[in-house]
Amino acid sequence: MCGIMGVIGARPQKDWESWGMLTAHRGPDAFGLWHDEHALLGHNRLSIIDLSTAANQPMVLEDGRYVIVFNGEIFNFLSLRSELVAAGVRFRTRSDTEVLLQGYRKWGRNLLDRLDGMFAFAIWDVESRTLFVARDHIGIKPVYYRHELSRFVFGSELKLLTSLDGSQLRLRHASLLEYLVYGYIPAPYTPFMECHKLLPGHCLEYKQRTGELVLSRWWHVPAPASGPHLDYEEACTTLRELFHQSVKERMISDVPLGAFLSGGIDSSAIVSEMASVSAVKTFSIGYRDNSEYDETYYAKKVADHLKVEHTVLYPEFAAVDMQQFLETMVQHFDEPYGNATCALTYLLTKAAREHVTVALCGDGGDELFGGYPRYRALLLANKARALLRPVIPMTLSFLTRLPETPKANHLVRRSRRFFSSLAKPSGQAFQDWTSYFRADEVASLMLAAGISVPPGTRLAFIRNLFDEAGEDIVGSACYADQNSFLPYNLLEGADRMSMANGFELRLPFVSRSMLEFAAALPTSWKIQGGNQKRLLKDVYRSALPEEVVRRKKRGFNPPVWHWLQAGKPFVDSVLKGEARIYQILDRTFVMRQVDAFYSQRLDNSMQLWSLIVLEYWLQSLPLSCQFL
Repeated sequence: MCGIMGVIGARPQKDWESWGMLTAHRGPDAFGLWHDEHALLGHNRLSIIDLSTAANQPMVLEDGRYVIVFNGEIFNFLSLRSELVAAGVRFRTRSDTEVLLQGYRKWGRNLLDRLDGMFAFAIWDVESRTLFVARDHIGIKPVYYRHELSRFVFGSELKLLTSLDGSQLRLRHASLLEYLVYGYIPAPYTPFMECHKLLPGHCLEYKQRTGELVLSRWWHVPAPASGPHLDYEEACTTLRELFHQSVKERMISDVPLGAFLSGGIDSSAIVSEMASVSAVKTFSIGYRDNSEYDETYYAKKVADHLKVEHTVLYPEFAAVDMQQFLETMVQHFDEPYGNATCALTYLLTKAAREHVTVALCGDGGDELFGGYPRYRALLLANKARALLRPVIPMTLSFLTRLPETPKANHLVRRSRRFFSSLAKPSGQAFQDWTSYFRADEVASLMLAAGISVPPGTRLAFIRNLFDEAGEDIVGSACYADQNSFLPYNLLEGADRMSMANGFELRLPFVSRSMLEFAAALPTSWKIQGGNQKRLLKDVYRSALPEEVVRRKKRGFNPPVWHWLQAGKPFVDSVLKGEARIYQILDRTFVMRQVDAFYSQRLDNSMQLWSLIVLEYWLQSLPLSCQFL
């Protein structure tokens, strides 16, 4: 994993090495620059494959025509290398970077269809003065870009774009509204009018001679299929083979490698496959003071069963300084990001970095195999609408009066959302369940602050994804999550917080073959009654303790409620007075959120956290940033 960056076209006088070191955390092992009259490329290297200096980047083809900067890993690079060698290509290194470079020379853009990996790379064609940039199929690795009249800038992080020239930036108010609804800003937009994210599964070509920019899609998340071409037993066999291959390929490394093990079915299945290949080091996160969040019992049970070397890491959650962590978030995300789970990723990868440099983890398993409670709730809501319609108002009135305590908040909150959704279409209900604040609510709050809802605001982003997927309710929900929550929430958080510690995460569930296989599964193979992830559990039932296979899903959740309760003076200092958030939101609403939480009438800790993150990010902006 690494950091990439580049400027094509007009370049101001600047210390470009200092500019490149803005993302040194992504690649602490080496930094390189390459430039000619028309282009400058930079690279921060985290050495994983071929640790020699010959594999440093930017890497130039032997004839000097192509130059590459690459972030990520190509897991099938050995088979691609063999194919290229058979075609007469000679290699100077053992790196996957050189395979990409030689592959692009031979196949051009068609190279993308051959890749199994996580990647963001840019290739400069010196002869035609054309830049080619590509991002992996599901968005594991990030690419930002900024297209101006005489210049094109790209980089792994937004700060590389916003730091150039001290140019004034204009806030995109629609992005801030979308953040408040979803907890993230979906691609291709960023908080700034001038900057964009390259969409997952997309590539672009920038022609420096003409300034023309062409974006295109090379892969898309498969919509739910009408049905599999296998029976259930064949599907079990196929899943085991596909997943074993995905895990095995992601174990290739020239540095110490391990796995994060929570004791849930996803991470346990990964470790089971890893243990069948070689010895494994596993790590889990433990809570000394918050036992309701702790999963170390199950992680240890799996580790003992599979006979792997297991370490429990105990970050000092009680000592987490909210102010310091918010500063870390702002530094590494460069945009508002509301999922506090990223704190766990940051603390876990920081502690694990003392033992290994790379770890496999289970992100994506829920989205592929129907693991979230909201999927089952959709099925129940679809059956219950007609039956329960007469009692909905009375039930909602009762649920509204119930207080939310830390232990009961999930049940009370989900019950409220479930009953309020029964009068809505499934797509709208699903969006409401996955939102921090309702879209209509946030729009009215911005209007109260004097800001109209901008044209193009994606208030129905998730609902539209759900509705375009077809008639299969669970399939539609999985499809919507794979196009929204997975890339822009989970994967974005995983990348920023792991790379903040110079640590690489690998995700065997989200390979292209796994995504395509899961899309063809009928709902009954994912959810049957109360049994979620049915197929995945049946495949690994013989390999794991039955207690682990049968346990209910528990999220990877930080103790945000406890942090906020202990940090009230800090919260007051952030959200009271002349906070910048009141330039875009109604003060009364924000104060209601604060008061409801501290009076314990409502466990809105995640919503309150997202407001604090937004204010902290706004405070980080230069005064020259244009709010209006």
